[in-house]
Amino acid sequence: MKLYKDMHNEVFVIPEGQEHLVSHDWIEITQTEREALINKQGSKTVSPERIEQIKARLDLIDFESIRPLRAIITNTANLFDHKKLHALNNERNELMFELSVQRY
Repeated sequence: MKLYKDMHNEVFVIPEGQEHLVSHDWIEITQTEREALINKQGSKTVSPERIEQIKARLDLIDFESIRPLRAIITNTANLFDHKKLHALNNERNELMFELSVQRY
């Protein structure tokens, strides 16, 4: 039996002879790493208030993305527009990861 994790730190146990089920982006891990991931995931919980804050901020990120996206689509964007979108996307990814911890 081999242990793998994906980019979201979800752990998969694959029996011998079933290696064809392994996705190309999974990383093989040890039992110790698996236990550490499970303990880390189990210790993190997101309060309902924080979930609402995250959802509200995600809505604002969508709203703040409109102007730079419009500039890019109309070929009037400058470096600021690209940097703004990059920063908003990074913040969005961090918030989505924080929400995803709740699922595991």
